[in-house]
Amino acid sequence: MHQVTMHLALASALLLPLATARSLWSESPGSYADLITTAFPLGNGRLGAMPLGLPGKEIINLNIDSLWRGGPFESPSYTGGNPNVSKADALPGIREWIFQNGTGNVSALLGEFPHYGSYQVLANLTVDLGDVGVAGYRRSLDLRTGVYADRFCVTPGDRCIEREAFCSYPDGVCVYRLVSNTSLPAVEVNLENRLAVPAPDVVCEGNSVSLYGRTFPVIGMRYNARATVAVPGLKRDLNLCAHSQSAVRVPEGQKEIVVVVAAGTDYDASKGNAAAGFSFRGKDPYDDVLKTASKAARKPYSRLKSAHVKDFQSIFDGFSLTLPDPDNSASKPTTDLITAYTQPGNPYVENLLVDYGRYLFLSSSRPGSLPPNLQGLWTEQYSPAWSADYHANINLQMNHWGVEQTGLGGQTEPLWTYMLETWLPRGTETARLLYGAEGWVTHDEMNIFGHTAMKNVAQWANYPAVNAWMSQHVWDHFDYTQDIKWYQTVGYPILKGAAQFWLSQLVQDEYFNDGTWVVNPCNSPEHGPTTFGCTHYQQLIWDLFSHVLRGWAASGDTDTSFRSSIASKFSSLDNGIHIGTWGQIQEWKLDLDIQNNTHRHLSNLYGWYPGSSISAIHGHNFTVTDAVATTLTSRGSGVEDSNTGWGKIWRSAAWALLNETAKAYAELTLAIQNNFGFGFGYAGG
Repeated sequence: MHQVTMHLALASALLLPLATARSLWSESPGSYADLITTAFPLGNGRLGAMPLGLPGKEIINLNIDSLWRGGPFESPSYTGGNPNVSKADALPGIREWIFQNGTGNVSALLGEFPHYGSYQVLANLTVDLGDVGVAGYRRSLDLRTGVYADRFCVTPGDRCIEREAFCSYPDGVCVYRLVSNTSLPAVEVNLENRLAVPAPDVVCEGNSVSLYGRTFPVIGMRYNARATVAVPGLKRDLNLCAHSQSAVRVPEGQKEIVVVVAAGTDYDASKGNAAAGFSFRGKDPYDDVLKTASKAARKPYSRLKSAHVKDFQSIFDGFSLTLPDPDNSASKPTTDLITAYTQPGNPYVENLLVDYGRYLFLSSSRPGSLPPNLQGLWTEQYSPAWSADYHANINLQMNHWGVEQTGLGGQTEPLWTYMLETWLPRGTETARLLYGAEGWVTHDEMNIFGHTAMKNVAQWANYPAVNAWMSQHVWDHFDYTQDIKWYQTVGYPILKGAAQFWLSQLVQDEYFNDGTWVVNPCNSPEHGPTTFGCTHYQQLIWDLFSHVLRGWAASGDTDTSFRSSIASKFSSLDNGIHIGTWGQIQEWKLDLDIQNNTHRHLSNLYGWYPGSSISAIHGHNFTVTDAVATTLTSRGSGVEDSNTGWGKIWRSAAWALLNETAKAYAELTLAIQNNFGFGFGYAGG
């Protein structure tokens, strides 16, 4: 028998077949140089792991959702960007100038943002088998179970090895297992520091290696990761650290090794309020991490895996999309499928990407975690792009598009908790200090430390309509669940605070003198001037006020004067639907649109999708729907401005609502061709 054939036969005899349907797979390992695009991501909401599948010294990149530098962990005087004294007195002058001149600026409201900080990588878990020759390699990620697996045979010889990994929500750990048909070589397990100074302590003790440190500076956030090694058949109290102060070494000859990883920080979102001094400081994570790792490591691997799979499938299987596989695409490596994807498209690939999108959300948003950031949960960098923060003029929203409709609505708790604990406390201060307003407000770029004020660096960071747009998601959740208790205790307080803010900011239009209520100042996200009556804002506020009124009976609110104020201004609110000189939905109340401006955002079509104001007010009135189509055509395909994937998906959804299915599908396939890679695809822009 040919040796490679023999290895494959041995592997087939030993190991269960890898899943093909609803899975990603490859016949080659990932690359550390391109870890973020070639590793398969795992996650349980709080913890993330990216195994590369390297046969010799395996590298599994580790993340924990709350590991940030900056904020009060960098400076005790951190204010979330808020000024020390009110700037609201500048608003009347700003408004007067804009009404007189049509456009203006908000420079008087801008502020510094020291100690904003950044999300960052935790560590690398390494599992070193030494130098090995390899045959019959394959790795896969089963999207339905959240289990990674790889397999290969070692040459020369008859040893075949299978490795599995998953991040368990029930047990709060990530688990990595090696098993061989004969025996394993000596295996060394380590936690490699991936952080900048100060370097953490890495200590081996008993059968565990622990990484413990603080982010910069001395008062920084405490973090701890622990990898505990369990070897069935070896005594639990055997000292596997005897040869090293920083790595666990399992002697040659074992058939199975299980590594359990737990991690934590001393970040506590419930301490992000005035009563707690906006400290966000919780207890040292060391004891809880030790307890979590030790408890999980005492369980058999089969029990850990069974609990994880049962939990994961119970949620993932709540929705299913089945499209045909016309040319046996399931038998082809995922990289080849993506590379070969061309219009008119491959329904198997499209089905796979729907499953993958749901998988990524489920892996990065579970009760008790933070919501997915610009990169979901995963980064290999100390300073990822845009700090891997929360941009909420499209990105945070788009992370949650489709969630309610595809069976993942129960996993949105992190978003509501994050808003309540990190936005509203500081955002109430921002409303008062910048706008002299009730309620709460935040702007486009947010960290996990309650940064809610404006930034002085770019227009896109000075976008106060976040509260109105995110209120759309609040309403969607209630609309789908009809959970009145949730609405009264969580959803409605968010909506009411946002509505109170906009009640105070609406002014009567002094430019057109048409008796309508408009926002002044405002800007369309990342596009155009600071002006008044921006279409995007007006449509958002129309939806917000409409939802307050529609949900009034369920809210339990007895503040009838508030309801009356909403109803009064709603009746004369400019709804943001104005058709311009070339037949477009205007982006501003002033007809400033330039035809064939292919900006990536569709801000003036928010009321078409994902909002509902255009259809609610006009139904499918052909004059208005033609204006929507004209706007979409003018805006281009999404390739022209930054070539963003999210821009194409937004266009696809808008065309679909017009029943222009060919154009909707063309945008979808164009996004897959241009913007989807092998690893994963959360990104800002």
